[in-house]
Amino acid sequence: MFTPIQIILVCAWMWGFTVIGMSVQLFSYGVAVLHGFVTGLIMGDVATGLTVGGTLCLMGLGVGGYGGSSVPDYAMGTVVGTVFAIATGGGVEAGLATGIPVATLGTQFDILAKMCGSFFIHKQMDCVEKHQFDKMGIWAHGWNIFRATLYTLPILLVMTVGSGIITTLLANMPVWLTKGLNTAAGMLPAVGFAILMKYLPIREYGVFMIFGFAAASYLGLSMVAISMFAFVAAYMVYKGLEKGNTSAAAANGGNYDE
Repeated sequence: MFTPIQIILVCAWMWGFTVIGMSVQLFSYGVAVLHGFVTGLIMGDVATGLTVGGTLCLMGLGVGGYGGSSVPDYAMGTVVGTVFAIATGGGVEAGLATGIPVATLGTQFDILAKMCGSFFIHKQMDCVEKHQFDKMGIWAHGWNIFRATLYTLPILLVMTVGSGIITTLLANMPVWLTKGLNTAAGMLPAVGFAILMKYLPIREYGVFMIFGFAAASYLGLSMVAISMFAFVAAYMVYKGLEKGNTSAAAANGGNYDE
């Protein structure tokens, strides 16, 4: 089902991305879309990869590991969903059928990684107490490598040992379950938007939301055009707040502490 080169490249991408994500953190937003693009490129179907990644990215809106909580790993789900959507020819439905359970399984892997992380943290604390800072760095990098390997292992197993099982599962999956997954994929983005709206200052800036809705529904503007208007509005609000803070500071004689 998968060529050795594809397995190596997909696993290498997941491993390297996890290492970067725990260090320099170059990519923080739209991670599932990026995984879908790269995985689709490796598998030879970028369009399917972007569709699967975009769908799972929408499902993850408003869902974050706040306060150290563990949430579904939609990046892992996107990688697995994309490879099976393309390899089996089942399309986006097959990708969601495999990606969603794997993303949910990622919650348990996140818990396991954090439990193992306490071992590495205590080793680093011991090194600090002994002023062995070089060894502390080694344990810090060791934790990063361990976590990346742990997150890559499910993808490696699914693409090798578990490939036949997944293919059989997709072939025998009932229609009602497939429709249910598609329905959930359509509903969860709305839930994510509702969660995001809880954090947004709707009372102060709700008028911009109304404008965006009207621009999309009645004026037929694209998301790019609406985003440009949103950027201009955000910039104007920011400059207004900055000017207000400067005026308040000047009124206080330049004493910002007051």
